[in-house]
Amino acid sequence: MDTLGPFAKVATEAYFMMTLPDPTWSKEEQDDFMSQWYRPSISNVSVHEVWPGHYVQFLFAKDYPSDVRKVFATSSNFEGWAHYCEQMVLDEGLHADDPRYRLAEVQDALLRDVRFIVGIKMHTQGMTVEQAQNMFVEQAYQPEPVAESEAKRGTSDATYGYYTMGKLMIMKLREDYKAKMGQKYSLKDFHDNFIKLGPLPLPLIRKAMLGEIGDPF
Repeated sequence: MDTLGPFAKVATEAYFMMTLPDPTWSKEEQDDFMSQWYRPSISNVSVHEVWPGHYVQFLFAKDYPSDVRKVFATSSNFEGWAHYCEQMVLDEGLHADDPRYRLAEVQDALLRDVRFIVGIKMHTQGMTVEQAQNMFVEQAYQPEPVAESEAKRGTSDATYGYYTMGKLMIMKLREDYKAKMGQKYSLKDFHDNFIKLGPLPLPLIRKAMLGEIGDPF
């Protein structure tokens, strides 16, 4: 999702771009790669990247309460929010409980779970790129070209478990916020208050919304 920066004054357009296969690959490899882009999967990615995921975050960015928050972001907040939205919109009724869309959401959640495990094991327990790739195929149900790309990413992005960690922390925050607000709670109010604070570390978000950090998990 390529959207306007928080200081943009002239540009008005945003671009949602899909990752396409390497044109030098064989047709079989390209077809295998494109098998990830079935309609429910595209819907799930669109929730993550566009609405109410990253694009919505970018819309709020110009109104974040400081320039520091407009420039710097914590990945567990930023990616955690977008990943949280994937499950949240289905829970709230998107696609009317069509199981195909839930399966696509769960598959993407498994991908992020395997990232969490692989990131740790590659950098602390000697997991090889090949072993990581096999794990993405066998436990995240990814096509071989996608699994290879994900495993290679893990060699330089050791903490790409922040998707899962952030999502779980936001879900815990939502439950704690709901308990605090009682009858005054609304999901819209929770989302508005969360996103307006900007992409701060989630313990600081908890303190701002709850008055204390407490147990983030």
